[in-house]
Amino acid sequence: MSATTTSTPMSEVLQLQRSAFHRDGPPSADVRRDRIDRFASAVISHTDELVEAISTDFGHRSPVTTLITDLGTFAIEAEHARARVDAWMRPRRPWGRLGSLVGRAAGLSAAVHPSPLGVVGVMGIWNFPLNLTAIPAVSALAAGNRVMIKMPEHLPLTSEVFANAVHDAFDVEEMAVLTGDVSVSREFASLDLDHLFFTGSAKTGSAVMAAAAKNLTPVTLELGGKNPVVVSPVAAQKRSLLRRAAQRVAHARVVNAGQVCISPEVVHVPAAATKAFVQDVFATWGEVMPEMFAADDVTTLIDDDAYDRITGLLEDAESKGAQVLTSVRSDEDGQEALRAARILPPTVVLGVTKEMAIAQEEVFGPVLSVHSYTDVDEVIDGLAEQHAPLVATWYGPDDADYRRFVARTRSGGVARNDWALSQSLPGLPFGGVGSSGMGQYHGRYGFDTFSHQRSVVGSRLPISLATLANPGDERIPAAMRTLLGGYDRLLSRRLR
Repeated sequence: MSATTTSTPMSEVLQLQRSAFHRDGPPSADVRRDRIDRFASAVISHTDELVEAISTDFGHRSPVTTLITDLGTFAIEAEHARARVDAWMRPRRPWGRLGSLVGRAAGLSAAVHPSPLGVVGVMGIWNFPLNLTAIPAVSALAAGNRVMIKMPEHLPLTSEVFANAVHDAFDVEEMAVLTGDVSVSREFASLDLDHLFFTGSAKTGSAVMAAAAKNLTPVTLELGGKNPVVVSPVAAQKRSLLRRAAQRVAHARVVNAGQVCISPEVVHVPAAATKAFVQDVFATWGEVMPEMFAADDVTTLIDDDAYDRITGLLEDAESKGAQVLTSVRSDEDGQEALRAARILPPTVVLGVTKEMAIAQEEVFGPVLSVHSYTDVDEVIDGLAEQHAPLVATWYGPDDADYRRFVARTRSGGVARNDWALSQSLPGLPFGGVGSSGMGQYHGRYGFDTFSHQRSVVGSRLPISLATLANPGDERIPAAMRTLLGGYDRLLSRRLR
């Protein structure tokens, strides 16, 4: 099998994995741990090659970004799954311990067995090519599945290094990595898989879901959205808290050049504090950006189309009355040099209105839209009416305003006083809702996503449900009417 598996049609790879799955049956905990270890070793042992390949594919990407957000997060998830796979595999008691004892005494047993689905497909995306392929793959391996991974077409060198590493550690019957252009991705989404995991834009996610639906393949979609930040009235009144919020938002927006599905994008700040907040954001960028340039740690936008799309959003907003403030002022030659390098200086946009494209489209770059507000309830009401983002963030204390924000808005996750908490802490579910995605993964939640919760029941009763459900003994309908009549009276009392 070649690194790209192009020598074997992917439909044949699927059949090889499915046949092996049926032949061998559900793997033991030892086999699952061995697969997780081999996968983790295949990736981590090629750290330097992967860091270099990702940077080359991007144009330039900070090694720190790859080490922390791709390799470090993967290592944590792999160890978390390995340590707990035994516990996750155990049958679950639907009635609890006491209920199970009573059930067995009465002649009934019931358990829920997490069963592997079969062959899981994972479609990664370029912005975090290891994190967003390797972590769901670990969850699928922990759940006892065979795995097929389609690497993102934007990153040919990374895909080659990753594919070679995996295929040195795995037979294609266990795990296969496929590479190629958009046509390969389309074919991959159309495979008769047992589950398909996809990370990307809402538009592409819709197309992937439509392709999978032809085979009734269940999907997990991790998308994105215009992730909002609210600086609370309390935080805005205290200068140190406002400055800390601005610094953390500023740092978060330049991670991976803003090409992060959970990156803060739209910030709501009390009107009296907006000017100070923006000044603190630029002060932070003024400190970190020169250091990043000096250390050669600036990440570029992925391609010219991304650069042109974002600058087009800024030009559209400015032409319609918005104020566009950039952290780097340069002449025409300087701007051309930045464009040639695909480096977009961090930018703040003020005065964004609904008719501007930037108000509707996910920017996916180092641009913050900052809005002033006077009534926090109006902000919460407005967010409740918008498409649910992947993450909503609050800066301020855990007070009544915050609890109202959590209760009345919809989002994949909520973070308070920091960025990426809902995605980074082990054991928490990660995923979107509505237009930001469906389904969850990470930890036990990923294991459950790639498992079928199978009811396994038994009976030692002298009678059968089929006997009860068939006509014959008139005492049975009479007894049921008595029971239902009693339940009806109970409901009536509750509803008075």
